[in-house]
Amino acid sequence: MHPQLPLPIASAAQPSISNFARGGNGLVVDLVESLASNTSDRVRQVYLWGGTQSGKSHLLLAAHKQWLGTGRRSFYASLKDSTLSPLLLESLDGYDFIALDDIDLVAKNPAWETALFNLINFSREGECIILFAASMAPSADDWTLADLVSRLSWGPVLKLQALNELEIHSAMMAAADQRGMKLDKEAADFLLRRYSRDVNSLLQAIATLDRESLAAGRERITIPFLKQCFVFD
Repeated sequence: MHPQLPLPIASAAQPSISNFARGGNGLVVDLVESLASNTSDRVRQVYLWGGTQSGKSHLLLAAHKQWLGTGRRSFYASLKDSTLSPLLLESLDGYDFIALDDIDLVAKNPAWETALFNLINFSREGECIILFAASMAPSADDWTLADLVSRLSWGPVLKLQALNELEIHSAMMAAADQRGMKLDKEAADFLLRRYSRDVNSLLQAIATLDRESLAAGRERITIPFLKQCFVFD
């Protein structure tokens, strides 16, 4: 009998472009990948927006990680971190790639708005690429500094669509197949019903099941095996 494990959390996964479930976001992911590989000649700034399960943070972290892998200077921060100061943005001189997540959380904060405005202006003077993410598109109703709204839209403003249930199910089955696992359709449906519709969390559950099934010498993943491995609420 294997000890039951708590279901894994999404943050345990290592985000990459290749393990992002694209769904209907293929063109968006292709553009982010071109930024991450520095193969885009004209686009120097992209603004992504969407809901909490649309994968914005995954793409920003994946692009940041890819830039670091080339030995270039890359910076990532989520502005939901209340310990950060607007002065942080003044220290990013010399970075090749900057990924700023959750920027809508500092909207209507004059110091942060000015810092973002100056960062965009400064980046245009060099070769720095900036990737923004937020839960909403740039709008004058949400920001105080009108000139910042226009600058946030200097590059493509793209909405990420959350995966529907069929796309999530397909992503789970594909991830299992890539690992050589035989995931029963009923077991995949069970995970969707009993755990989460967050695709990154579910893909991390697949990775954990891969390890557990190898340890148990099993190829087929069934509902009883899920219950044997995981503690469900």
